[in-house]
Order: sequence, then structure tokens, then C-alpha cells
Amino acid sequence: MFLKDRYGNPASTASSAAMAKYDEALELIRLYRGDPIAALDAALAEDPDFGGAWAARAGLLVQQTDAAYAEETARSLRAGAAANLNDRDRKHLQAATDWAEGRYQEGTMRYARVSQDNPRDLLALQYAHVGCFFLGLQSELRDWPLQALRAFKRGEDGFSFIQGMAAFGLEECGDYARADIYGRQAVEADPRDGWSVHAVAHVNEMRGDLEAGIPWLADNAQHWAPESGFAYHNWWHLALLYLDRGDIAQVLDLYDQKVRPNADSSVLLEGIDASALLWRLKLEGADVGNRFEKVADAWSGASEDAIYAFNDLHAIMAFLGAGRTADVERTLKAMRNAAADSGDNAYMTRKIGLPLAEAFVAFDAGRYGECVEKIVATRGIAQRFGGSHAQRDILSLTALHAAIRGGFGSTAEALAAERLAHKPQSPWAGRLARQARALNRVDA
Repeated sequence: MFLKDRYGNPASTASSAAMAKYDEALELIRLYRGDPIAALDAALAEDPDFGGAWAARAGLLVQQTDAAYAEETARSLRAGAAANLNDRDRKHLQAATDWAEGRYQEGTMRYARVSQDNPRDLLALQYAHVGCFFLGLQSELRDWPLQALRAFKRGEDGFSFIQGMAAFGLEECGDYARADIYGRQAVEADPRDGWSVHAVAHVNEMRGDLEAGIPWLADNAQHWAPESGFAYHNWWHLALLYLDRGDIAQVLDLYDQKVRPNADSSVLLEGIDASALLWRLKLEGADVGNRFEKVADAWSGASEDAIYAFNDLHAIMAFLGAGRTADVERTLKAMRNAAADSGDNAYMTRKIGLPLAEAFVAFDAGRYGECVEKIVATRGIAQRFGGSHAQRDILSLTALHAAIRGGFGSTAEALAAERLAHKPQSPWAGRLARQARALNRVDA
């Protein structure tokens, strides 16, 4: 007799031992903690025909947006197709297949439909939520978790996790007050929930609220940081707040100890945050030593993958920072090839990733007018290649610094005024506004 998972969804195994390991994996996945692949492998060791576990494994791997996992993803998809599958499992497996074959939008929508039909399937909801993040689907990022709340009662296993997802979606849609409430309630229910901690961190970042933001992350770290595969990103958020304050020494210490503690790590999701933080420091004229070189080494193996334009832009940042012209050219060539192809990444690369990569190359070469023009022309649709508002803020920062360095006084003052209006409490916004105004006084 087939069993049910921890949320009450019918599963495709009759093994209690396999089900226990699968339930463990579901918790690890939702908390971004430990090694959920190992837990899924343990479930499959108990029941190799557990199709739902194979589908969960494939979905988790494929959403790393890293070609290094392609072989393991394919193995999971093949094994899943030959295993026991109920109707829900088959849809999970097809959604993972969509992702593996570059149909990110279709795969994300498929996960969403599974969640809407089975609102207690939090794995489908989470994979759909992650897909929204990669595709810049901001309304869906908010609305799909809100839809799922109907199937849970407050205090029930999974309820606070849905609140945390809704909090992040609310933040990305600009509803900071509700995002803050939902996120804090979720963390109160489970302080280990790094995603919910992260949702509140985004609220503080978008407001430029250092007084609330720094203690929120620092004081809760003993709960969310241990055994978290997501901790580097929350530490990155803390580093951004210290950078806002102008404390470069603290930022570099956080980079070395928390954001990039293993300088040789090849995990691309870590490389994104490392590249983005170092580029911000570069904009500020900070001495980052040889840190760019180490990150560029990590990106070099993926420089021609061109499977996700958001990754490619961050590889470009690292290569520019390290002065690795050949790697820049290889990545640009791969992006141009991807842009001429078909599929979701082709659109993202053609319309967003490639123009932005060219803008960053122009900035590094001192062609500041070209940089400003390309970023300003693209940033209004940049959510379509994924990331969060906080991550994509690097576009506005780069354009503003280019305008200042290029002596484009009116443009610099306009971009600085925009930033200060959004973040009136931000010391960084204030510093940049003063630089822009000083530039205009010089011009006058």
C-alpha cells in the first residue's frame, strides 16, 4: 500500500524507511539545509522504484542552473521514468524535464499547476517559486504561495514556510509592510528558515534600513546559518548593508569568512554573490586584492555553458575584475551563440544578458557613455532574466558610477535622485547623490 508524505500527499512508495528519508529531504529542501540529495539517495536505496524521489532529485539538480549537474539530472530523469509514478509524480518529472531541456517557463508553469491542483504539495510550490525567481515572474512569486495558504492552518507543518515564500514575493512586488510581517512571523515559527530570514533582509535592503537590517541578520545567524546551504547569500545581504554604511573592512571580512569562505568553491550560486559583491567594491574603488582572480578561476569552467544569462553576466564581472580578456571574449561568444538559438535562455540572453554584458565590458574599458546607454535601455525589462531587485541593483549602481566617471552630470544627478527617493535612509544613496551634485557644480 502506497504511503503519504509529511504534508499528506500520496507518494509512490510502500516503504516506510524510504518515506522517512523522503520526508527528511522535504524538510532539508524547504530549509536549504544539509544535504537533501543524500537524503533522497537514502530513500532510493530503500526503494529504487520510488518515482517521486527521482522526480524530486531531478528538480533539485536542474534548478541549480549549472551544467555540471547535467549528467546526474539525466540519470534521475531516466530512472524516474522507469519507476513507480503516480499522476502527480509524472507531472513533477515532466516539469524537471522541461527545465533540463531549456523550457524554464514551461517547467515553472507545470510545477505551479501541480501546486494549484495539490495545494499541500509544498515541493511543487517551492520549485515553482524558485522558477519564478529565475524568470523574474514577480506577481506569481507572490501569488502562488498565497494560493497555497488555503490548504494549511497556522502552526501546521509547512504553514510558516509558505508564509516565508509569500513574504519574498510580497517584497519583490513592493509590498514591504506585509512582506515584513509575513517574514517575521515565519521566522518566529522556525528560526532555521533561511529563506524567510532572507525575505525580511530584502525588505531592509530595499528600504536602505541599516538600523533594522544589520541586527536582523547578525542576531539571528545562530539559528539560520548552521548547516545552511543558503547562508552565504544571507551573509551577502549583511555585507551589502555594511557596504551601504561605507565599512569596507567589514565587507571584506564578511566576504572572506562567510560569503566566500572556500575561495576555491566551484558552486555557481556562490560565485554569483561573490562576483556581485566584488564588482560593487570595484565601483567604490576598494582594493580587493586577488579575490577577483579566485572567483574567475571558479567561473572559468562554466564560461562557455551559456545556459542561463544571469549567470553569464556574473561570470563577465569576475573576468573583467581579474583582467582576463580571453575569458571575457569566450563568454561573450557563447552568449552570442545562445542568443541566436531558441528557448527561454536565448530570449533572456538576446534581450537582456548580452546588452548588459556589453555594458559592463564598456564600463571596464572606460566607455562610460556606452555603458550608461545600454544599461538604461535594458534595466526596465531586466527582471525577465531573473534575480531579485537587490541583485539587479548592480545595474543601476554601475550606470550611476559610469555617469559620474564619464562626467554626465544631468544623468548622474537623475539616477542619484531616483536612488535617494527609493532609499532615503541609505548612507550610500546619500554619498552617491552628493557626488552627482558636485559633478554638476563643477560643470556649471
